[in-house]
Amino acid sequence: MSRPELPRDLEVYVESLDEQGRATYISGYFEFSNTRLRFDAIAMEGYGGPNIAATLSDETLSSLRQMGLNEDKIEELITALQRKIMEGAAHIQLRNDRNANVESEAPKTENK
Repeated sequence: MSRPELPRDLEVYVESLDEQGRATYISGYFEFSNTRLRFDAIAMEGYGGPNIAATLSDETLSSLRQMGLNEDKIEELITALQRKIMEGAAHIQLRNDRNANVESEAPKTENK
């Protein structure tokens, strides 16, 4: 049995990874039908191999429904999103939060 081909109009971008033991929390966005939408996911190492579970916000789900996707098509899209991450077909664009925090914590000077 072969897997269905991944949608060509779906691009997945991972912006943050937070490793916590055997689980990794992932957040990012995906582009589908010229629309950028956010997702969160958790990846877990298990005895049967790695697993991933992506979740979409109510706002993202509403946007997909407005695009004409029914619940079955949304589930297929979530499965494809998960597969893109698991199969290494996602773009990794990690935000550099550490530098952002350093810049925001820098002392401010006043010009007198």
